[in-house]
Amino acid sequence: MSNLGLVLNIAKSALSAQQYGLEVTSHNIANVNNPDYSRQRVIQVPKYPAKYGKVIIGRGVDVDEIIRICDQFIDQELIDQKANLKSSQEMENYISMLEGIFTENTEGSMSSLLSTFWNLWHDIANSPSSSPERIALYEHSLSLSARFHDIKNEIIDMQNDISNAMRSAIEKINEITSEIAELNNQIVGMEASSTANDLRDQRNALVSELSQYIDTKVFEHENGAITVITAKGCVLVQGIDSYDIELGGSNEDRVLWTGSGGRQTDITDHITRGKMGGWLTMRDEVLEKCRLDLDEVTKELIWHVNQQHSQGVGLSAFDEVTGTYSVTNTAEELGTSDSGLYFYDRIQDGSFTIWVYDSSGNVVNTGGTSITIDADTGGTTLSSLRDEINTQLSSYLTASITSDNKLNITANGDYTFAFSDDTSNILSALGINTFFKGTGAGNIGVNDAIGENKDLIAAGIIESDGTFAKGDNRNAISIAGIQNQEITISQWTCDRTDGDTEGSVTSTIEAYYHSLIGSVGIKSSSIKRNVNFNETMVEKISEIRDSISAVSLDEEMTNIIKYQHAYSAAAKLISVSDEMLKDLLDVK
Repeated sequence: MSNLGLVLNIAKSALSAQQYGLEVTSHNIANVNNPDYSRQRVIQVPKYPAKYGKVIIGRGVDVDEIIRICDQFIDQELIDQKANLKSSQEMENYISMLEGIFTENTEGSMSSLLSTFWNLWHDIANSPSSSPERIALYEHSLSLSARFHDIKNEIIDMQNDISNAMRSAIEKINEITSEIAELNNQIVGMEASSTANDLRDQRNALVSELSQYIDTKVFEHENGAITVITAKGCVLVQGIDSYDIELGGSNEDRVLWTGSGGRQTDITDHITRGKMGGWLTMRDEVLEKCRLDLDEVTKELIWHVNQQHSQGVGLSAFDEVTGTYSVTNTAEELGTSDSGLYFYDRIQDGSFTIWVYDSSGNVVNTGGTSITIDADTGGTTLSSLRDEINTQLSSYLTASITSDNKLNITANGDYTFAFSDDTSNILSALGINTFFKGTGAGNIGVNDAIGENKDLIAAGIIESDGTFAKGDNRNAISIAGIQNQEITISQWTCDRTDGDTEGSVTSTIEAYYHSLIGSVGIKSSSIKRNVNFNETMVEKISEIRDSISAVSLDEEMTNIIKYQHAYSAAAKLISVSDEMLKDLLDVK
């Protein structure tokens, strides 16, 4: 009887084991379309045998555990490649928009506007006393300035859009890390007796999602919990605790990690992967370089046109002029940064000449009045320049400093005045007798004085005796010649880790701008190659992962048949045992 009891127990354990197999197989089939699911398998082991007399007899089967079929190395590699792909894809989205900003396929492109700008100066040189050419130049220069504004504003808008996207992403990151910490808690509690396969799949899916936003490194502990570390070694999840990140800094554009003691660490420049890595690379490297280089080429256009324009004279002299550039301290030397003058570094030792005319246009200060400029420490200040002009020309002119610290020169009575022979660059640095105003792409514009009186466009130059002719075109020719003049222009290299570095190149203004457009195209090609490469890598590794962990319906159907037959055999064993017991009972 005891041996028949053993047979029944073996049959019972066999039924139970095959039932587990069928349940796990059903679970696999139910999750066949779940991309985050790792198929499971029942591990069956023989029960500890029993000794009967001189022999040792097996006691049936037992279910040891239910395992996930996975390769942690492949899973981690897939997570890493997906993070790289997300970074490249986000960069591709923004670089495509940036290419649209710099498009050269329309008549309103910057290259077309610049070319027309120089051609209009040639038109003035051909008809220096004509008004229509001056009006055309003025109107076109407004369009040119507006195009510079548009490009810079669109770049800044893209940078702001990225910062806003980061704000939403950070909320999601904090939500994910909190969920991972909660799953850690559940897994540790559940795995005291068995393996929490489904919870591990859920946690793995969250880690994968998290890595598509930001850099992650994952370490698993013996108790089944994981630690997730992000850029600069900052911990996002440790056991059942999660640590948030947030946007901060003076412009609310820096990513800050908050530790357990409330201490914050700036990790912005160390984030390299996921959406955040792609966004930050675009915002702080690609877009920032474009913005800085655009400002540099605009600044040089403003300066070189203004420098040459300030040497000339229009169809009429001034009765009043106010500089377009201000200082922050009227008592500081104009050639130093302490003055607050934007173009302070362009001022050099030299002088300029002021010519004064009576109401008939005759020179009243024969030979002109030379004003000396000392650019060295202890040299000319805005106050001393004002005083020098008033001292030498008080009978004809009055120099003053406006409330916003700009130089103003006003003629007394019916006198007028003009400038020539500026070897110090002080006139262009102060914005006196200049064509443009502003300092870069964001604020370039045409001098308000020219807007009010197009005759002030300085096409000619003053002769050595102070006279000038309305038909003189020499200064217009010189300004038009700037188009082909090679000048030194700053060029930036932006790196989030090493910082922004200012270099320089020698180029024409238009060639520099074309180089800027070309660098955007080169960067775009590089990003698109990265996207294609990362897509291929994700596809290949996904195939490897699926060959290991994905559910195969063919295999599961085979397992169903296998477990079904084993279950039927165990049931038959019970039936046979039952018949044997009946026979024994009948014998008794």
